[in-house]
Amino acid sequence: MSTFRITYNGSALESSEMDVRELAPALLAIGDLLEAATIAIYSDQIKPQVNVKGSFKTGSFGIDFNLATSLVSKVRDLFAGENAAAIANAIAILGALGFIAKTAKPGLFAVLKWIKGRAINRVEVLEDSAIIYIDNEQLNIELNVLVLLRDVSVRNATSKVLAPLEQDGIDTFSAGSDTEIVETVYSKELSWFTAPLPTDELLLDDVRKMVFSIVSLAFKEDNKWRLYDGAATIHASITDIDFLGKVDRNQVSFAKGDVLVCDVRVLQWQTTSGAKTEYEVIKVLEHRVSARQIPLPGL
Repeated sequence: MSTFRITYNGSALESSEMDVRELAPALLAIGDLLEAATIAIYSDQIKPQVNVKGSFKTGSFGIDFNLATSLVSKVRDLFAGENAAAIANAIAILGALGFIAKTAKPGLFAVLKWIKGRAINRVEVLEDSAIIYIDNEQLNIELNVLVLLRDVSVRNATSKVLAPLEQDGIDTFSAGSDTEIVETVYSKELSWFTAPLPTDELLLDDVRKMVFSIVSLAFKEDNKWRLYDGAATIHASITDIDFLGKVDRNQVSFAKGDVLVCDVRVLQWQTTSGAKTEYEVIKVLEHRVSARQIPLPGL
């Protein structure tokens, strides 16, 4: 078990009181941050437990937390008892965040203050650490801190922990113990801790021949046609200019049962909500009309 203190300071807290509408989300955010950091570093092998203790000083609102971790795995370290392992895990998590006594390398909050919202040029991963390069500067960090820096849940929770600094009269966030302040964030630095918007990752960019029947057309620019491939209905953008020109000039008409043989560009992305697929008809190779007569031999 490891104890640390989170403190919010400012003129609005001179009576050591904090609006419950600000306090409750802050408490939940601390729990979310510790849980996200634990999962990011230890996956499902460690289960965090966060307890709150009251701690109040004039002119501030401080909250003491106990972070206890337990091993979910049945494997036990022969040279350290379960309690010792739990304390080591808790210290590693809090150290990576930068909530306990400073070490040789900075924790997550200190790293974000160094980055200052700038774009990272390059990251070099070494055997037991990593180097972040920005412009002509560089910073050596622990691998655990790099894991937290890249984790979306950790970054979102960090922003929520600092959310009270958006309120008038609350201008400082501090982390440490009852005798030492390890890390401080000021309201003017809040933008440095904003979680970046996640970007979709392109996994597949492929052109293939496909056959569709037409469900519905779209004649407005950028609207997508609804096409049926025999198994599912998709929405596809049509970028074949020649084909669209014929449609606009009424040189092509469609009836039930008609099919289009097309070259289709398929883009598949990984997003925060799962897979996303986009279809683009880049060339209509053939418009096959529905059979309106019974085929006979020789005809």
